Amino acid sequence: MKLLSPFPLVVASFVVVTGIQPARADFVAWTYNWGRTPIAVLSDAGGTGGITLTDESTQHASGSSDIVATNLRTFSSAARANPDHITNKAYSLNLFLQDDISGKSTTLAFGGKFNGTMTAYSSNITNTFTGVTTQKVELGDHTYTVVLGSYAPPGPPSAVNAGSITAHIFVDEPATSGGGGGTQVPPPSDAPEPTSMALGSLGFILIGMAGWRKRRIGLA
Repeated sequence: MKLLSPFPLVVASFVVVTGIQPARADFVAWTYNWGRTPIAVLSDAGGTGGITLTDESTQHASGSSDIVATNLRTFSSAARANPDHITNKAYSLNLFLQDDISGKSTTLAFGGKFNGTMTAYSSNITNTFTGVTTQKVELGDHTYTVVLGSYAPPGPPSAVNAGSITAHIFVDEPATSGGGGGTQVPPPSDAPEPTSMALGSLGFILIGMAGWRKRRIGLA
């Protein structure tokens, strides 16, 4: 009697036990666009300077991500002895957000105000966010949580690098009270880990193969 090789059965059993499947990463695709008002926040009456805010064009992203709401630059011709002043000058940032799968979209409004001084060779500008800094919205089958993030002040008018206001968008992830976010980690379980179970099962399979080989030799 011819004995069939158990190798195909071994492979099939190992796959079933371990549950190994091809890796899969599903990232939610979305589109966004930042608008700002005004284009430039001017200094107080009699001043020569101000702060410009850039407009972010339409961009595409997937999954949770940091994004830049606007870049900030100063301009001024004031002397250090007589600086330009910025006093409670308000601005607004509007975020257009679209879930690409469903096509559902919304616009979220944020705001703040600048204070400080600037000259042709210096900049000391502070920012205070006004109103809400976190907004959550349901678009299609997904939850988007937008958290207004850090503020990097603009440098002097001659600076090459710009200041910025950033945000973070969590997709299907809750934002924590500290402005961060993440996926909750499940509590530890007393059940054996899948790897341990797989190794144990593989051991039994190998023992069976050894018996089959011994029997085959005996018949020969």
